[in-house]
Order: sequence, then structure tokens, then C-alpha cells
Amino acid sequence: MYRDNKNRKVAAYARVSTDLTDQLHSLAAQIKYFTEYISAHDGWELIEVYSDEGITGTTTKKRDNFNRMIKDCEEGKIDTILTKEVSRFARNTVDTLNYTRKLSQIGVNVIFMNDGIDTNDKDGELRLTIMASIAQEESRKISERVKWGIRRKMEDGWVYGYCTMLGFRTVDGKLEIVPEEAEIVKRIFHSYVYEGKGCHTIANELNAAGLLTVRGKMWREDGVCRILKNDKYVGDLTQWKHYSTDFLTKRVLQNNGDNPDTPLITIKDHHEGIISREVWDLAQKQIYERGLLSREGRKYSRHYWFSSKVTCGCCGYSYNVSGKATEERRTLHCVNRAKYGSIHRIDKNGAEVGCANKGINEKTLEFCMKYIIEQIKDSESNIVEQLLADIKLMQQNDVRVDVQPMKEQIESFNLKKRKAIDLMIDGLITKDDLKKQTEYYDDEIIKLTEQIAKSQDINTAHKQQLDRIKSYITDVKKTASSDSESTEVYGELLKKVVVHEEGRTDFYLNCVPFGFRMKYRIHRYNRGQVIDVMVDKCEII
Repeated sequence: MYRDNKNRKVAAYARVSTDLTDQLHSLAAQIKYFTEYISAHDGWELIEVYSDEGITGTTTKKRDNFNRMIKDCEEGKIDTILTKEVSRFARNTVDTLNYTRKLSQIGVNVIFMNDGIDTNDKDGELRLTIMASIAQEESRKISERVKWGIRRKMEDGWVYGYCTMLGFRTVDGKLEIVPEEAEIVKRIFHSYVYEGKGCHTIANELNAAGLLTVRGKMWREDGVCRILKNDKYVGDLTQWKHYSTDFLTKRVLQNNGDNPDTPLITIKDHHEGIISREVWDLAQKQIYERGLLSREGRKYSRHYWFSSKVTCGCCGYSYNVSGKATEERRTLHCVNRAKYGSIHRIDKNGAEVGCANKGINEKTLEFCMKYIIEQIKDSESNIVEQLLADIKLMQQNDVRVDVQPMKEQIESFNLKKRKAIDLMIDGLITKDDLKKQTEYYDDEIIKLTEQIAKSQDINTAHKQQLDRIKSYITDVKKTASSDSESTEVYGELLKKVVVHEEGRTDFYLNCVPFGFRMKYRIHRYNRGQVIDVMVDKCEII
């Protein structure tokens, strides 16, 4: 098979691709075999049996002992290398040929024992090229089979990774809530959504409270941001967020969902969430809105209880504070008007600038919030009654669809496909007949799958609506018992203010599914230092 070499400094190379117990036993057996084999040959000096464990063969970059062996060859310490087969040396054809050629140039031959190849032979490189190509193709097939298996398990809801995720532990492919950690997650979302705090502030507060990350480290802004964007906390599961470009380079890219070969795998309501769907939706909305302010060159602020929540009903710009430090004299003005003036016009870049809308005083905002909260207190029973009626109406008009019959139909078509294959194998139908039947069954399965997905979306939306209304009832009761004169309460309740004109402003709160249109008159006394607000009308919108 290959000729004996006398007076040779001989080394061997062994590799297994995983660090599982049976593979490690295989590696130990290879090392033992090579040691005994080389020692049994007269004139052969055993230099070392080099080995790598748990390392892929598609690239040599991370194979430390392999690279050390090549370096020893370059330093003249080795004359001959023994390895079990081409696939153990490398599954990459280019790497195999490059290294064997490089070694041949410095007088080192490689013997692939099971493949019967010695690079010193005349046809050694030809045979090696063929075997290396076969090994590379086998590696590609293995990669595709593994990827297919992982994708099927992900689609079935099996959870991969996340062993160090705050609030959850992974047990047998399922996510289980860790109660004490879940409280930290709830605190983060509450601080962001209802207290309007930024990720940097939240991280500082967690550190000040002595709370550490799941890895036992201090909190940082980016860690808080990742939690706020992680849909697992609301009960959804999105996987395959990163993928390898190919099985050789194994370059990993972020999956944005735009590659049809590696689609994101998302399952709604996969597990019990730590936060409600409403809180999650509010968090994502605020992330987008705060990011939009940043992209427009404006800064999100929580300096005041109303910061970043007041907008102009005429031009859509935000309102910022200007004026004196006291509440009576502190006024919010439209940024568009403050920057471009009160005359609406088109600037040289073709953009609409200028706004005639007037400012609104902080004391006015406080008066309106107090008035609205007192209205909610007085109408608590009526509001709750109406929300309960909405729940009852939704339950009466429940549009839930039973998808089990459709799933059974899909299984029936799959069974028919398998029977059709058996008929073709037995020669009872032709390949063309099999193709036609399979295409028909596949089309029906696709239709049923789309119907199931649509039905599940309807069921999920219905459940979310019910949960949202139930959450409003809880919030209304909480608001009715709150302090109507506390700016801290105002900041937590206020979602948005839209100033249409002086004396007409809309208020939207987090606790009810509707808004309040306030129409009022302002009286100023003592040179404007004292303000009195007279409400003419409060409408539900």
C-alpha cells in the first residue's frame, strides 16, 4: 500500500469533531494505535501523536495541535506524518492539497493509512485530490443534514441555547421562568415603559440596588437594551438569529430574515411570558419613537414628567420646555415654531417649516391631568362596566377556529404520499404518476398550512384583545385609587399629549383605551405669575 521508510522521524495526527464521550474514546484509541504502530517499526522514531478534539475539519484555523505539527515539520523535527484517512486530516480539499504540497516541498510525506495514499507516490496527489473532494462533499452533506434537523426541531418549538438568559432556564428544550430573576425583568420593563427612564439610567439603578446580571456582572446600557428587545420575555420564540454563510468558512452573519434559505423561525405564544403583551408592545413602540427622535437629531428626555410626550397637533413636531424655572412660568413651545418662526413656508430644501401654534404652560398640563384623573375616579364603575361589556361581547362573538381537523388532513396527505412511494417501488405506478400525486398532495398541504397559520393569528389576536381589556380594568381601578395631585403619577399615566391650539388639547393615558379632549380657558393674574384654568368641556375621543 505504501513503502516502509527507514530511519524516519515519524509523527501521527488524530482528530474528532465533537467532544462527546464516545468520540473522545475514539480519539484515545487512535492515539494508542499510532503510538504502538510507529514504535513497532524499526528505524522509525516516534516524535509525537498530535491530536485535536471537538474541532471541525473544514478549516485548520482553530486546530492548534495541527498547526503546531506543521510548524514542527518546517523546523525539521518530522519526516513523515501518519493519519487515519483524508477526512481526519481535513475535509476541505483546498486545505488538504495546500498542506500536502507545502510539506512535500520541505521533504515531509503524509501517509493516509485507510485510503492507501502516500504523497511520495507518483499518483499520490491525484488520488488525494479525489479522496479530499469526497471528504469535502461528505462534510457538506453532514452540514446540511444537521442544519435540517435543527430547523425541524426549532419549528417544533425546541429551544436551543439560552442557558444564561435572565429570567429563564432551559430544561429539555423548554423555557422555564426563574421567579427571582423575572422580577428584575419586570422592573426593567416598568422603568422603561411607565417611568420613561432610559437604558443607561436603568442600568445605574440596578447597580445601585446591588442587582447583578445573570453572569454575575455589573449592568451596562447595552444589556438593558437587549432585554427590552428580546421577545422571549413576552412568550414568543424567535430562533436562527445567526447563520453560517457556508460549511467551509463558517462565517457567521446576523439573520435579518431576508435570506430565504435561512428564514427566521418565530413561534407566537410559545411559552409563558414574564411581561404582558401590552407592556411588550408599549416598549417596542417607545424604542422606535425614541430612536426616531435620535435619528431626527432630537434628544429623548425624562427631565420632567411630561418630557418627550407633548407634540404639536398642527405640524407634528415635539414641544420642548423654555422659560423660567417655576411651574407657573415654565412653558412648552413647538420646536418647529421656535426654530423657524410662526409663518408656515417652504424652505430652500423643499421642506415645510414654521408653525403658528402657541405654547402650553406646565401648570395647565398639571391642571388637566388632575381633572382627568378625578373624572376617572368619579366614573370608575361606569368605565369598568363598559369594559366588562366589551369582554362579554367579544366572548359571544368568539371567532376561534379549531385547527385540529386541518392538522389531521395534513397527516392524511403525508400518509398518502408515503403510500404512493411504496406503490412506485412495487412497480404499480410510474415515476410520473408519483410526481403528479406528490405535487397534488403538497399543494393541498400548503393550503391547509396557510389556513392553520391564519386561524392561529386570529385566535392570538382575539386573546390579545381580551387580555388588553382586562389589563385596562386593572389599570382603571389602580388610577382611581391614585393621588390626583402627584406629578409622579401623571408621568406614569401619561402616554401622549397633542396640542391643537390654545385652549384645545388631547390627552392619552396608559390606563384607558381612549383619549380625552380638553377644552378650556386660561386666566392669568399678577403679571402672569398666577394661572387659573377653567374647563369648558371634556370629551372622550
